[in-house]
Amino acid sequence: MKKRNRGLSRTALIIIVIVGAAILAGYFLGREILREESRKTVAAKPQEHTENRPASQIPEKLTPEKGKPFVSEEIKKSIPPQSEERGPKSQEDYCAQIQKDITEFFDYLDTKPYIKHLENDQDSYSHFKRLIKGLSSRPPVPAGEGVDSALIARNVFHLYRVLDKGDIRFIKAILRNEQDTLEMNMDLFYKWLMLGNRCPDSEGIRPPLEVLYDYAGFFLNTIGGRAYLFRRPLKLRLLCTYYSLLIIHEADKKGKNSYGIDIFPMIDPLAKEITVYSDLQFREEYVKNLDQLERYYIQKR
Repeated sequence: MKKRNRGLSRTALIIIVIVGAAILAGYFLGREILREESRKTVAAKPQEHTENRPASQIPEKLTPEKGKPFVSEEIKKSIPPQSEERGPKSQEDYCAQIQKDITEFFDYLDTKPYIKHLENDQDSYSHFKRLIKGLSSRPPVPAGEGVDSALIARNVFHLYRVLDKGDIRFIKAILRNEQDTLEMNMDLFYKWLMLGNRCPDSEGIRPPLEVLYDYAGFFLNTIGGRAYLFRRPLKLRLLCTYYSLLIIHEADKKGKNSYGIDIFPMIDPLAKEITVYSDLQFREEYVKNLDQLERYYIQKR
């Protein structure tokens, strides 16, 4: 009799598990259907036909207010590929101008009360160099969470393990107080990070492409990285995702996509989000670049 009751209990437990699984499956399937319908609605929405304006052409009404750092004209253009037409002098000037704009940005920060309050006797550029070296010395693992579940926990807490409380306050304060020039500043820092060996790095702080790839993959391809971005303001999340895609693409072109991260499925959803987000000054340029990226990967398939 006991065996029979035990068998019935086991059967009931199996039924409960199956029903629970069915409910969960229905929930997630329904959520995916709603998400897909939302995407279709966004895609069907007519877009404004405006003249494409490259990010380097900043209209007068969008220039930073007096006292804000302004990215110089030389920096607003991407570095063209090395060629015979580009002499060593112009390359040297470009490298010097980027470094000048970076140091001037931190000189500007040092004049702000919120930085003085945080940094005490340390200048912001020194803090930045220490922060970059810390991040570079302990990069995350941008793939493999499905194989090693311990990676999920490591990636969720990665930034909080690498950065101390002072670093986090420093970053948050800058993002909170410099929102007006966020796009130009992120463009400047992206260009500085991607200089590679084309420009000297006398202080030895610029991370190699392999480290940039690890962090870009972290934000795009891991639970911890994506969760971190989704807790940030939408504008910052879109820009971080955009530049992460560009970094993975650059690594891909150079044969350094060591984890085989496939960014193709991420390009179109990001382009659609940027298209309907009106608070980006250079969204047409972002969408145009994403369209070029998408065509590149379509041709490769």
